[in-house]
Amino acid sequence: MIKVSLSNGTFRAWNGREEEWASQAAAGWSPLEMMEGALALCVAKSLQAVMKRDDIEAEWMEVLLQSRKAEAGASRVEHFQVEVSLPPYLSSDYQEKLLKHASMICTIGNTYKRGSEITYHIV
Repeated sequence: MIKVSLSNGTFRAWNGREEEWASQAAAGWSPLEMMEGALALCVAKSLQAVMKRDDIEAEWMEVLLQSRKAEAGASRVEHFQVEVSLPPYLSSDYQEKLLKHASMICTIGNTYKRGSEITYHIV
């Protein structure tokens, strides 16, 4: 759960544990940047989970995500491009396997790929 409120011209956000999103820079992100960030973080954490399962610890990784909005129709993102950089000591075969498995377990990616029902209510 995420709660967002607007008070005195400032948006504030909390997660389900009542932890406030405190970063000044992050608080200025657009909703599109937050959506991109959610997918990039999900991919990175999924890659890390698969490597942990395989008893491999990466010293670093990088996930670069770019999106493209649809030019026609409803305002929406029509394409996400995810580029992953992994340590060169991991074989290219393992890197491909790793990315395939991570893409299968990333909840955000699976939601974006398959869609999800959204309901709206006034409370």
